[in-house]
Amino acid sequence: MRRGLIISLVVASCLGGVMAPAAATPPERVEDIHWDGTVTEPDEFLSADCGFPVTATSRGHLRGTLYFNQDGSIKRFVGHPSFSTVLSSAWATIETADRGVDKFTENADGTLTVHGTGIHFRVKGEAYAIGLWRITFDPATDETISAEYHGNFGLERPDIVPFICGRLAPPA
Repeated sequence: MRRGLIISLVVASCLGGVMAPAAATPPERVEDIHWDGTVTEPDEFLSADCGFPVTATSRGHLRGTLYFNQDGSIKRFVGHPSFSTVLSSAWATIETADRGVDKFTENADGTLTVHGTGIHFRVKGEAYAIGLWRITFDPATDETISAEYHGNFGLERPDIVPFICGRLAPPA
């Protein structure tokens, strides 16, 4: 009796293993960028907008992970930024941070949806751009299909760049 029970359990576990769904491919880390705060680079965007040279020095990391569907195809890419940046001019510096999660998902119709959350710019007690954004675009045509911004998000705040330039400008 006991032997029959053991054989039944072994057969059941073997059949269960054969009949179980295939395991999904585990996530794969594809980006692991670290900034140690020792490299200073020109910030061409802010230099152009401010009208004087602005540099940026970052420390922290950006990790990127691919997630897969059951069939092994790519489901989405998720970026995890967590770094601070010191913006500098000849007269002043500002330290800010970028923290959050950015997800890139390919939709069934071939469009791409980018979903971001977190802190995108912050000078404690003075100015900040924190929120959520979701943009869907067609990568074949570069056409934006839809764009939503929620919270106090930097790309939709026209006062952030003038704030930065004003803080980094020469004394009046």
